[in-house]
Amino acid sequence: MDEQNFNRRQILGGVGGAAMAGAAGVLGAAGASSAQAAEYPTPDLGPAQPAPVKDVKDKVAYITGGTSGIGLGIARALHEQGAKVILGNLNDSQFAEALKMFPEGDPRVATVVQDVMDRDLWERKADEIEKKFGPVHILVNNAGVGLFSKVIDGTLKDWDWGIGVNFWGPVYGVRTFVPRMLAHGEGSHIVTTTSTDGVLLGTAGIYAVSKMAVSGLMEQLRHELRATNIGTSNLVPGATSTNLGRSESEYRPQALRNDPPPGGAQAGAARAGGGARPAGQPRPAPPPTTPFWARPQDPLTVGRIVVDGILNNDMWIYPAPEYVVGVRARGDAMAESMVAFTQMPEHIAAGHDRYYRTPIYVQEVAHRRATRNRTIKGT
Repeated sequence: MDEQNFNRRQILGGVGGAAMAGAAGVLGAAGASSAQAAEYPTPDLGPAQPAPVKDVKDKVAYITGGTSGIGLGIARALHEQGAKVILGNLNDSQFAEALKMFPEGDPRVATVVQDVMDRDLWERKADEIEKKFGPVHILVNNAGVGLFSKVIDGTLKDWDWGIGVNFWGPVYGVRTFVPRMLAHGEGSHIVTTTSTDGVLLGTAGIYAVSKMAVSGLMEQLRHELRATNIGTSNLVPGATSTNLGRSESEYRPQALRNDPPPGGAQAGAARAGGGARPAGQPRPAPPPTTPFWARPQDPLTVGRIVVDGILNNDMWIYPAPEYVVGVRARGDAMAESMVAFTQMPEHIAAGHDRYYRTPIYVQEVAHRRATRNRTIKGT
């Protein structure tokens, strides 16, 4: 490796936290000296935003899609640490079952029927929640639909539904509650559930694209709110026990349903493709392990990890760290694609600090390294 290309990789090494470790491995394998590795050290861009929420006790939390799966797991984890939780859902069909997870008649639990795609209703629902519990401190944009139609042959109705719930729903939530959180001035936090499919593309089609879009939303939000009373987290779960596979049959609006495909249901299933598991095919039973490493994960375990992420104001929450190999590969692919083909002019190379664009990535690397050892009850 020539010295110019090595230096270019060093500049790129600090661009993204996920790519840094992988890039270091590549450089080490190439026999780079420690002196060369220090030529462009990661700058000190100050500390990460302190956690605005120090304790969830008596905080008001609204969880969309909160009646099952990850949403219910987060609600339960917040409730067990003293928060007041409001479970949102498209309809009331799951309320009775979800409420069994809490003490009967608990005044710290409420339900709200809300279609997150209906942007005109968001403000009214926020007013309804505040009237019962007071200002919202924690918003969890968790409502999502599992739609695995491929990009190349998904219908516009597929796009409207998938992007409508998975992306526009969180956008409406942010637009509704950020001004209210800024106005009340108390420590607040926004979590949005994305997916490993939004980080590592390839098997989930339109669903993956929608989750990548909302991941970008949360990163931009982190940048814009880093000096405020609002923390942000991008929840990126892996394999978790949820009802995501029932989205199509139970939650898709009639107006956004596709016409029956030629050839019947089997042809439709073939068109959808993606990474969906055939209906009725169970996952193989994993060997016994701790709750954290059980696959698929229990939603309550994920919920407890999320509460820990809120209290630490983690920019990303990855309950399934085994996907680090794919994340590193993706970051490395981008970094390798940016290696200069010719000698970089000194006036550009010397000004590399300005190419970070935002301090949040460098700050998050330092934050996560400093808080690596944690104890999370129940995991």
